[in-house]
Amino acid sequence: MTKNPIYCAIDTSCIDDADRIINEISPHIGGIKLGLEFFTSCGVKGIEKISKYELPLFLDFKLYDIPNTVKKSLQNILSYNPTYTTLHVSGGSRMLKECVDLKKELNSNTNLIGVTMLTSFDDDSINEIGMSGTVDRNVDNLSSLAFDCGMDGIVCSPMEIRKVREKFGSKLKVIVPGIRENTNNSDDQKRTLSAKEAIIAGADIIVVGRPIVESDSPADAAASILKSLQ
Repeated sequence: MTKNPIYCAIDTSCIDDADRIINEISPHIGGIKLGLEFFTSCGVKGIEKISKYELPLFLDFKLYDIPNTVKKSLQNILSYNPTYTTLHVSGGSRMLKECVDLKKELNSNTNLIGVTMLTSFDDDSINEIGMSGTVDRNVDNLSSLAFDCGMDGIVCSPMEIRKVREKFGSKLKVIVPGIRENTNNSDDQKRTLSAKEAIIAGADIIVVGRPIVESDSPADAAASILKSLQ
């Protein structure tokens, strides 16, 4: 392992809490993921404040809308030069291709990552909203669509890593949430593995949130996960 693959999800509505946590854990993580909870409270100023740590930034807003709206929103996101940002693959090929074209037009180095199936879903959940087949089958189909449209990588649960790697090798980056150690509560995540298991399976980046930020000592929790990978 040459680079630290741990991106900590800072899901908080308080910029001071975010700043405190990142200050504690920064020696033990490889990047920071900021999502909707953070952005809807802390906004652009929050992103600018977190950028001072000079850690790779993952802006995880999971864009999903008509192509024109997503493209214009992505243009705003790319102005912050994050290392990663996310789009829902289920937005369709036109949406994805227009975003890939925009990235090329702007000569951006940001990795466009396609969200396949949320880790809170299982087979019953997707059937409930009218999707046919299994989670595995849908992840396979959506990963193929992301690849065909020129996306840089995908998000999947730890349970699908090996199949994605077998099909695409290193042609797609694989970012994996749903990381839970044996002592952690799975919370609302339904498809989980430990950090080490996910890396062994082939994950490039693992996203860890609550097991770090909600622990009694975020720094110790992050250090422990990093140690488990070495």
